[in-house]
Amino acid sequence: MLIEEPPGFGTAFGAVGMNRAAQKLGFYVGRQHLNPVSVCHGGAISTFADMQILAVTGDADAPDAHRPTISLTVDFLAPAPFGAWVEAAVTRLKLTRNLVFTQALITANGELVARSHAIYRNAARKISAT
Repeated sequence: MLIEEPPGFGTAFGAVGMNRAAQKLGFYVGRQHLNPVSVCHGGAISTFADMQILAVTGDADAPDAHRPTISLTVDFLAPAPFGAWVEAAVTRLKLTRNLVFTQALITANGELVARSHAIYRNAARKISAT
């Protein structure tokens, strides 16, 4: 499933695919994602990492179910080259009444390039605890 590009900043990032059943997101590194040495910019990886909530909530098809980011940590482990398929395997770690805790392992062409941890406000409160 292709996530519909939201208005504003999301349109600059470009297309992101999602496999909700597998809790994965992915995109191809395009020219708009590159840094001065022609690999994926850390800001692009961070922007992508901030989308991990979509893989564990299904909110991609419900734009009114906004879950604001409270905290996002990204550890950069290796570069993602131009044209690479970047994929995040996302895990929901914990759900409370007000918060959603997630983590993602991010690969480029199957090689680990980053890991991230995020906390989101459970504003929509539609996620079941199972």
